[in-house]
Amino acid sequence: MKVLLTKTSKLFFLATMMLSLAATTGCDKDDDNTPPAKKYGKIAVLNGAFGVDSINFFIENKKVNAKLIGYSDSLNYVEILAGEPSVEIKGKDDKSLSKKSIKTSESSNYSLLVTNSTDGKTFETIQVTDDLTAPAENKAKIRLVHLSPDVNKLNLETGDTKVFENAAYKAATTYKEINAQKTTFKIVDSESKATLATITDLELSKGKIYTVWLSGLKETADDKKKAQANIFVNK
Repeated sequence: MKVLLTKTSKLFFLATMMLSLAATTGCDKDDDNTPPAKKYGKIAVLNGAFGVDSINFFIENKKVNAKLIGYSDSLNYVEILAGEPSVEIKGKDDKSLSKKSIKTSESSNYSLLVTNSTDGKTFETIQVTDDLTAPAENKAKIRLVHLSPDVNKLNLETGDTKVFENAAYKAATTYKEINAQKTTFKIVDSESKATLATITDLELSKGKIYTVWLSGLKETADDKKKAQANIFVNK
C-alpha cells in the first residue's frame, strides 16, 4: 500500500528532522563542555619547626587538619589535587609562615617537611616523594629524614650497622628494607660521631613502612628544642 505525503506532511516531517538534529548537536556540545574528573594524590606533614608551638596546614587556601599540628607531631595523609596546588603553613595565630606551589601527580604520595632556621625565625617546607610499595615478606621499610638545622649530616645506626650514612639536612633518604623485628636505633652526627637521639626497642612490623626523623637542635640549653627522634608510620 502506498502512503502519499501531502505538502503539509512533508514540511512537518522536515521540521521534525531538523529539530531532532539540533537537539543531538546540542547534546554533543554539552558533552564537550563536561569538566574532566579531578585527580588526586596524597600528602602527609612532618612538623620539625620548633619556632612555633603548633601549625595549621592549608591546601589551596583551605585548612585540612582537624586539630593543631604540634612541634614534632605529624599529620597523616590527606588528599591533594594533582597538578601544582599551593600549600601553606600558618601558626595558630593565623600568621603565614611558608607558602608555595608544589607539583603533584595522580595516585602519588608525598610528605611535606616543615623546618626552621637555628634561631627559629625563618620557616621552610620541603616536598619529598614517598614510595609506599610493600616490602618483601617478613620485612619492613624504613627511611631517615633530617630536620635538625645545626647538624650537617646524620647516620642511622643499629648495633654496628649503619643503616643510612651522611643524610643531608632538609632531605629524606630512600627507603630501605629491614628485618621486621624489635630494633634499637641511634641517630648519630656523621662528623662528630656523637649520638643525638636513641630509639629503644622500636617494634618493626611485617609489611609496615616507617620514617625516622630528627628535629630540634644539637646545641641548645632549651630542653624543648633539644634534638629528638620521632617516628611516622607511613603505611
